[in-house]
Amino acid sequence: ARASTSAWTRAWVPGASTPAAAVADAASAAASAGNPIFAPIRWGFAASHARGVHGSAARFVDERFTPVLETPEMDAEYEKLAEEIRRSPKKRQRFLLLEALRGTRLKPLIAAEHELLKEEGAYKPRALKTRVIDVNRTCKVTKGGGLMNFTALVVVGNGDGVVGFATGKGKDVAMAVEKAYSRASRSLVYIERFENSTIFHEQEAKHCKTKIVLMPAKAGTGLRCNQIVESICEMAGITDVRAKVIGSHHPHNTVRACFEALERIKSPADVAAARGATVYRI
Repeated sequence: ARASTSAWTRAWVPGASTPAAAVADAASAAASAGNPIFAPIRWGFAASHARGVHGSAARFVDERFTPVLETPEMDAEYEKLAEEIRRSPKKRQRFLLLEALRGTRLKPLIAAEHELLKEEGAYKPRALKTRVIDVNRTCKVTKGGGLMNFTALVVVGNGDGVVGFATGKGKDVAMAVEKAYSRASRSLVYIERFENSTIFHEQEAKHCKTKIVLMPAKAGTGLRCNQIVESICEMAGITDVRAKVIGSHHPHNTVRACFEALERIKSPADVAAARGATVYRI
């Protein structure tokens, strides 16, 4: 592994077109030096494909070695990584070198370039309204440094009775919010409303140490409730309601308790269907 790493680092020069060509050159150099790991029989086909010897175009293209556009951001990231390797101690240099060979640092940039090439700048608008309720940051301390991770709690809805919530995790806030949105859009519920403005009856629910009480209000009252409950009601299309949160005000518990209360609300048609009667008898 050390021989392959040193051969790769020596062969990786700006003149190499792709990492595959650099590996092929490193393999041929190591084979000529008598290294049994890089046998010519094993690397001849890969080297010829990397250089384009067999025909005008390679018959097999590895997505890991697909060339990307050379952008100033990519050059700056390469220079920053090289400077960090030069200034770090030996143990840190070994860790950063393995990280550079695996492409851990440059993977987000390469993925972004490939997405731009695939979509060609096409913008896909979201079909549902989105409201970010909470973003939590965690940091895992390792010998190579801190690993940041974000968790986002998102509520989505169309403003007409359809609403949902979910959490998502990612290396940055945007990635976490996008994952939460995709999960929330697959777990939607419909909330019954009275005159498209308020709820039919008073309802309470409890989740862990959080208790919530939802109370109907007449038209023009507005949303007299907690900020988190207000966001959920706006996504669901409820414009007049009064609510009280008792106990813990943790965002995750509040959201779950509010959704439990909203899902328990029944309209007169639901009660009539459960009792086997008509609505006017109810």
